Amino acid sequence: MKPFVYTISSLFVFILLLGGCAQKAQVYVPLSAYTPTAAVLQKSGAIYLAGVTDARKNRSVIGYILKNDKPVTKILTKDSIEKWFASAITEALNAEGCRVLRKPVRNPNVATVRIRIDKLEARLDRGKLTGENLTAAVKVTLSIQQQNTKIIKHVGLIRKKWVPPFSTEETIRDYLQQTLDEVVENVREQIDQYRF
Repeated sequence: MKPFVYTISSLFVFILLLGGCAQKAQVYVPLSAYTPTAAVLQKSGAIYLAGVTDARKNRSVIGYILKNDKPVTKILTKDSIEKWFASAITEALNAEGCRVLRKPVRNPNVATVRIRIDKLEARLDRGKLTGENLTAAVKVTLSIQQQNTKIIKHVGLIRKKWVPPFSTEETIRDYLQQTLDEVVENVREQIDQYRF
């Protein structure tokens, strides 16, 4: 009976290893909707959101799984990052009482805001068994025009941590999502200074 148990357990380990080594060339994952944090202080005012542009070369790619610094799986989303970010920043500002206008107004005191997404990516290197093997990076450029003043601000965040090397694309997506949420909050703070 013991040889049979060893054979079954050896077969199970072999199947587990074989299944764990199989890599998909690409996978699609959805992004979750942004949930704003409750505003501590309600503010009033309005801004005109003139648009959000995704300036990345490959707009559907949000991450990679690497093995020894070489991409083995591309992580994609069917969600529009432009629409996601526009919705998220609108929710963040609305949560604290700021109206986000979608059409230009004649009032020169209402700031015109444009957001350009320059970088949005997460990478998991499964070849790194120790140290930080998961990185998420988001960088946006914020253009604010108020009366005759135009201000350009760069808002970005790079986060790193260690996760088990066999972590899934959902782990990568969740970490990127947390990074995105933080960047939305940082952008909101920058816009707060120019609301009217």
